[in-house]
Amino acid sequence: MKNSIRLLAAGALLAAGLPLTAGAQTITINATVNSQCSIGNATVNLGALNLAVQTDNIANSISLTCNKGATVVMSLNNGANASGTQKRMQRGATGDFLNYSISVPGISGVTTTCPALPGTSWDATNTFTATNLYTASGGPRSVLLCVSVPSGQFSVGAGAYTDTVTATLTVS
Repeated sequence: MKNSIRLLAAGALLAAGLPLTAGAQTITINATVNSQCSIGNATVNLGALNLAVQTDNIANSISLTCNKGATVVMSLNNGANASGTQKRMQRGATGDFLNYSISVPGISGVTTTCPALPGTSWDATNTFTATNLYTASGGPRSVLLCVSVPSGQFSVGAGAYTDTVTATLTVS
């Protein structure tokens, strides 16, 4: 009985010509984009060295990709074979080490440039601020690896030398 009274009341309202109202609502969509950066891999092959002269290599780079407006600082550690702050490559498992440095590059527009080598050592203290590379637009940028091997290291034996350096990005 209660159901039929409700149906009669609803029918009476419709019959009385009360309009059904349609409404519009807005939907707000929000998102936050944080500064984002990623770094690629790089290999620097210095080739065969002439130990009588300093070897400079400015032909290699690493890809840094950030969004527009990113504030980014890149630091390097001193490598797996460092002695204090001196970066060194090692020949296999021997005690032979070859000193080298990676200098902090400069920024010219949306590209990087190498200073006169050897420049300021690129490490955890002397960092590379890449923020200016992303002022106008985001995307990949090549950051030069400015590597220098000083001359006169005649106490090392012949063979292949290697080191591994870790790059760290701080993005805000």
